[in-house]
Amino acid sequence: MASKNNPKKTETEIILSGILDPQELEVFAVRGKGCFVVFSNAKAADRFITSADAVCSCKANFARNLPGICDYCPHGGKNANGSANSFEITDLEGREYAVECNTANWFDGKPTTVYFLRDITLEKETKARLHALAYTDQLTGIPNRQRLKDDFAQFHEKIANNEVSGVVALFDLDNFKAINDTYGHNTGDLVLRRLAEYFQDIQIFSGHLYRLGGDEFVLLYYDQPGKFATENDTIEHYQALLSTALRAYTLPNIDLQCTLSIGVSLFPNHGKTLSEVLRKADIALYKAKAAGRNQIIFFESQYDAAQKFKDLYINIQPILSEVGKTYGYELVDRGNTGEADDNTVNLTEFNRTVDALGLTDIENNAQYFIMFSKQLLTPTVLMNLPKEKFIIQVQLADKLTRNELHGFLNLCVELRKNGYRLALVGLHSNTHTQELLSLADYCKFSPADINKMKQKRIISEHKKVEFIATNVDTLEAFQIAKDMGFSLFQGYYFSQPIVGQRTKEISPLKANYFRLLQLSSAEGYLDFREISSVIASDVALSYKLLRILNSAAVGLRNVSSIGIAVAYLGEENLKKWIAVLALSGIAEDKPLELVRMSLVRARFGELLAPLFRVKRDVKEVFLVGLLSLLHIALDMTTEKLFEEIAVAEGVRETLLTKRGPYSDLVRFYEHYEYANWDAVSQFVEENKIDPQDVNEAYIKAVKWYNDLIE
Repeated sequence: MASKNNPKKTETEIILSGILDPQELEVFAVRGKGCFVVFSNAKAADRFITSADAVCSCKANFARNLPGICDYCPHGGKNANGSANSFEITDLEGREYAVECNTANWFDGKPTTVYFLRDITLEKETKARLHALAYTDQLTGIPNRQRLKDDFAQFHEKIANNEVSGVVALFDLDNFKAINDTYGHNTGDLVLRRLAEYFQDIQIFSGHLYRLGGDEFVLLYYDQPGKFATENDTIEHYQALLSTALRAYTLPNIDLQCTLSIGVSLFPNHGKTLSEVLRKADIALYKAKAAGRNQIIFFESQYDAAQKFKDLYINIQPILSEVGKTYGYELVDRGNTGEADDNTVNLTEFNRTVDALGLTDIENNAQYFIMFSKQLLTPTVLMNLPKEKFIIQVQLADKLTRNELHGFLNLCVELRKNGYRLALVGLHSNTHTQELLSLADYCKFSPADINKMKQKRIISEHKKVEFIATNVDTLEAFQIAKDMGFSLFQGYYFSQPIVGQRTKEISPLKANYFRLLQLSSAEGYLDFREISSVIASDVALSYKLLRILNSAAVGLRNVSSIGIAVAYLGEENLKKWIAVLALSGIAEDKPLELVRMSLVRARFGELLAPLFRVKRDVKEVFLVGLLSLLHIALDMTTEKLFEEIAVAEGVRETLLTKRGPYSDLVRFYEHYEYANWDAVSQFVEENKIDPQDVNEAYIKAVKWYNDLIE
């Protein structure tokens, strides 16, 4: 410390304090076995120096107010070597500090330990509040869905290696909607809070409960493998444990009571990821509801619609050139799991394959990629499959033994002898061989699967092979793959908005199309006169509309005037076809796939709408699909788009907030496009649709689109 007898030291102290005080730091320096304080800035002195002794000691002041700090001093214990150290400490008043300490020579050349303290109390409180907001359900105070994900993820590796087992029990309240409708949402919220408190007060449930949202809760339990001799023993144990929750739950002065329906899945028996075990618990929960409620159902494989019906689902995914033109399509069938025999196009249903691609109705230059099946080498298929359109994909295993490589080479040679072109799928660093690539016309792999240097070398060394980047679902991924040398791209990057891009004004060339879209999408009366005026002012519009009206998709022939077309079509069909025409015109400078996705979504939903358990407005379903990607085509935000265009409130809310009445349908489209068959099957079962109807509706939607562009 400074003294009147040492004016030079006082000057040093003033200079240091002038530098350190504005930094919001509390700094002091200690030396010698007596732990004498040779310096402290004003903030540290005010906070910690309480002794009136002429010579200030750390033990009587700083160490007294900061229990444990001596452990980090060279004269204490943990930091006896005098090296730099960082730690956190709490003072007697409960304030928390981040501390940096270091031992070095002081100004007079003697070794001194300097402590820098930063008060992090407020920072810690803020982090705690943010953590609570992120991981705690605000209504009930119990952990939320995100906390469930994080907790399950901690055991992911052990679950994958069968080192941890357990159950997920998903439950919700029977008759809860009746309480909300009869007594109001405040009463419903109170029921949920009291239910959570009740479960937390019971030892076997406390610490295991999470709220997913609404009246859905999850109980999560972990066990060591081998705790139960058989799966039946596991089920019996948790049946007994969970049965104690099967009670009637109510509040004073409330006539209605709620019971619980519980669906349970086991891990790793029914899945090794949270999404999989939750999905199967949800299937079991649905069965519990259907069986009369107030009971527990454990998942069984025969309940799984995704497994039962996955052979029915089929879709096509686009492959684009670097300028956004459609090069071809991959037929994605049976989940595309990558196993040589299971992941095959079932060509015994050859007509289904041809129907899905529309090859009987359209002539184009597109190439079609299908997975290898032994049936491709049967005489019937060899004679009927148009080889100029089809490319056969051969899925590579993660690792190839010499014998397996020899088998792949023989297969590729045989396919080429029979006139097929080949695409290698799933190339990895350890499956890259000159022999295989010398037989391939195409090679498909995700850029993430091979390091960048090796990718560039493979692509540069095989000029005759077309390289296709897969999983290209963002604009950033597209640019990276393009820079690596890929010439073709598979994924939905073209349907993603450009982050941070400012909304563009609608170009004059698109203005008429957009005006038509405004007129055709609005509720209520359709202004035929204004529609006719817009069309008549644009020769290209008139030609395109009449061409569509005369196409096989509409079925009108020899229509030569707008007036006749309107008379034939009527109001609803006119709204639909003008919307189709306008979308095509608006997105004419975008990849054609953006238009195809929108139109297939619109028609797909329109065909499914009458089949839903709860009937949907067919016109609104069509518009949701049609407009779902319009903001991408126009380089607009969705908010700006719906300032410009008037649509039904349900359509607007769905596309603006993703929480509207058709939001589940938009998610269904996305799952179908990405071939997420588990999620597709769950949607199909929830809406009581026959999976065969879904398959047929998709094929009809694709054929309808093909007719439009004929």
